[in-house]
Amino acid sequence: MAIHVMHVMDKLSVSGSGIHGVSKAIERWIPCFNSQEIRFSICSLRAPEEAAQIFEQQGVPVFFLDRGKFDPRTFGDLLALIKREKPDILHLSGYGATTFGRLVGAIRGLPNIVHEHVVIPKQPIYQTIVDALLSPLTTTAIACSEPVRDFMVTERKVNPKKVETLFYGLPLAEFRAPNPEVIDQERSKLGIKPGAKVICNVGRLDTQKGQIYLLKAAISILKVLPNTYFLLVGDGPDFEMLQSFAQQQGIAEQVILTGYREDIPTLLALADVVAMPSLWEGLPIALVEAMNMSKPVVGTTAGGMGSAIDNEQTGFIVPFKDYELLAEKLIFLLKNSELAHVMGSKAKEKCKKYDITHSYQRLREIYVELNASRTQLKVSGSSI
Repeated sequence: MAIHVMHVMDKLSVSGSGIHGVSKAIERWIPCFNSQEIRFSICSLRAPEEAAQIFEQQGVPVFFLDRGKFDPRTFGDLLALIKREKPDILHLSGYGATTFGRLVGAIRGLPNIVHEHVVIPKQPIYQTIVDALLSPLTTTAIACSEPVRDFMVTERKVNPKKVETLFYGLPLAEFRAPNPEVIDQERSKLGIKPGAKVICNVGRLDTQKGQIYLLKAAISILKVLPNTYFLLVGDGPDFEMLQSFAQQQGIAEQVILTGYREDIPTLLALADVVAMPSLWEGLPIALVEAMNMSKPVVGTTAGGMGSAIDNEQTGFIVPFKDYELLAEKLIFLLKNSELAHVMGSKAKEKCKKYDITHSYQRLREIYVELNASRTQLKVSGSSI
């Protein structure tokens, strides 16, 4: 019988976006597994969301508890769901999921994986207290980058011996640019003039991702390189604010807000350089996507970006909120296209270690090991 892994998440999207990176990572992981060996289900603690469709299309059942952030009824609902669906392993992502999931898992005798995806600048003190109390109930833990691992140990109080670093990975063979004709057609659809330069940002439009600093940099960039477009790919709560800012600064004609898009390879392919002025991160999938498309990236040291970007080799690192230096580095890359191409090629080469096959293989091992230990405990318990 297949091992049943239930992914328990606070929600499937965040801050008004269609889907968040964790859901996207799980969506890409699931097809890697043999469903006869390991099968999945998804549980969201919140209200139903359209993002459920991406899992349902894969034949994965999705359950919504439809509870608020601090609703204590979440515990009973999750316990009832687990009793009914009988998962073998709980894979937990999010504060609510890791809190209620560890408690319910302990009651049901299920192993859990506490999975952290980001470094939160100021974790609430109540969460630190809860994490300290629940630390003994953690079976194993995964961090998507080394800075996230440090955060889990120091702030989330997970035993360092139980934490390993494992980046989600990207299906590199599938994530590739379409033919030049498709790219040219998309440039035309977006209203990008022939010969224009394009700076792209992919990510949720939110304070965390720092797109406002890219638009502030755009003011300086356009004074030097007026035939430049700024392509912001994604949706989120800052959409209208960013749109309004561009209008107020008189740069709206050069700023393209696409909303949520699935054709990320095409949009990255038509860009000359990628900007990621994030304030906090784990290790953003969008960064690896850009690297795989041979794009130099100008980013910050947020989360794992500082180690993923080799400064002056595959891109540039700039300080948080320093839009003047961000503008300077972007102008440099746009003016030195041959060097930008070399840096992009180095980024693609480094990206090979982020292929999804590496994370899938390790994740499979973790699931098999956890299930084996659970089965052994059940057998031992029945013999007493």
